Amino acid sequence: MLNVLLLGPQGAGKGTQGKLIAVEYRIPHIATGDMLRAAMAAETELGRRVKPLYDSGQLVPDDLMIGLIRERLAEDDAREGFVLDGFPRTAVQAEALDEMLDEIGRPLTVVFEFQLPEEVCIERLRLRAVEEGRVDDTEDAIRTRLGLYHEQTEPLIEHYRARGNLVGIPADRSVEEVFAEIQQALEQAAVR
Repeated sequence: MLNVLLLGPQGAGKGTQGKLIAVEYRIPHIATGDMLRAAMAAETELGRRVKPLYDSGQLVPDDLMIGLIRERLAEDDAREGFVLDGFPRTAVQAEALDEMLDEIGRPLTVVFEFQLPEEVCIERLRLRAVEEGRVDDTEDAIRTRLGLYHEQTEPLIEHYRARGNLVGIPADRSVEEVFAEIQQALEQAAVR
């Protein structure tokens, strides 16, 4: 069983690497951003509630995110493991995730911290906005999200470091180089 958590600022490559891990190890890539965008596109109740927050770069309330993840981890395809990307973003969410995983007896195998200078994040996000036509990647929203990351998500790095399963990944390299380092770390975690 392989339970992976990806932490790092927006633009650090978590989504790209999450998808590669999912394919390589045959576990679902659970990206909260994708889940929220799908809910907004389908105009579900959740989608309507989160859209104004999401578009301005604000965090979605903890209770909504916790409920979303609890439901997703209960699905059949997540039984053998998962790659969690974009959750937790706050200390409350991290506590809830710890409790949830304890309840179902599935501790995190490894937590990857993607390390990337802020200016590189901003540049990558600007490029993504153009390439993918992402309306949520405006300059203001990008800066708001990065500010929230530093304020609320960065402290989680210490939370996981204290548990002994945090691995830092310098993310300012090619996709292939980053993935090779991730695979090495997963093999050391005796995944296979």
